[in-house]
Amino acid sequence: MRAIIVSRYPVTRGGLGGLVGALSGKPEIEAVSSLREALAGARSNAADLMFVEADAGVPAMAEIKQAVDAVHPAPVVLFACLDPADVQTAHESGVKGCVPKTAAPELITAALKLVLAGGVYFSEFGEMAAKPPAEPGLRTRLSTRQLEVLRLIEIGQTNKEIAQALGISVATVKLHVQAILNITGARNRTEAAMRARDQVR
Repeated sequence: MRAIIVSRYPVTRGGLGGLVGALSGKPEIEAVSSLREALAGARSNAADLMFVEADAGVPAMAEIKQAVDAVHPAPVVLFACLDPADVQTAHESGVKGCVPKTAAPELITAALKLVLAGGVYFSEFGEMAAKPPAEPGLRTRLSTRQLEVLRLIEIGQTNKEIAQALGISVATVKLHVQAILNITGARNRTEAAMRARDQVR
């Protein structure tokens, strides 16, 4: 696996590089201080993941969108403290995850695994989605894996049963379930299934 880590701060680059390194046996990690450097490297050597430290306005959303387009289909994940509007913009720009800087290392690793497996992770999605849960377009806000998890929830399967059915860990199922609850605005699994049923068929 080849990952590009982007942060202005050497200590952050080192810390994030260590967490990404735990995802793969011998990852190739390129740590750079700016998206400009990252994009130059991505053009010459394709990446499997770009993990970008972001704060309000730095880097600009236009640059992040550029990065998403440049490394596609590899996911771009933000390590950030952003307001819900910026998180929403990032999601609409194609970013696959936004992990808060206050997250524990285990959560960061789990979120990256989820994204690399084809999912999305937005811890602030509950605040982002202030729209009614029945709004059309829910299908586009749930990843393929989240839709699979949701369908198994509908038939009453437990997290352990879902994990076995999909060949993923129980911890990953829990992340998917939490993301589904955040995106649908539901209070529990049953309510999420009921709210989403008409929109993901």
